[in-house]
Amino acid sequence: MISLSFTLSGVPVFARGTFFRICADRTLRGPGGSLIATYSALGWRLGGRNYREFEAIGPLFLRAHRADGRAEVMGPYEFVRAGDGALFGRGRCLGSFCANRALSPGIPEWSDITLLDRCD
Repeated sequence: MISLSFTLSGVPVFARGTFFRICADRTLRGPGGSLIATYSALGWRLGGRNYREFEAIGPLFLRAHRADGRAEVMGPYEFVRAGDGALFGRGRCLGSFCANRALSPGIPEWSDITLLDRCD
């Protein structure tokens, strides 16, 4: 089970599920396609509030797709942070989900990312 934590002024809001997906339209969706949050320049919009980032606590795996169709699976990670248009884990940027984000050389740009509680 993956736990997401959105924090504003020290008060966390949690979401739990077996998977979550950051889609190409910058929505964060849970099981059944349920809309959890949307991403904009202000951060993640959840329940009428903007959160700068969310943290995903695992263990979890990432299945990421690039615009050219290539896919990659990474992990496991104990902790991943999604903010500033990118995912971060193990102290580094893993890849970007926002085309407006300036990327460092070698950082992949993904069209969608699925956070999974297991790798099948």
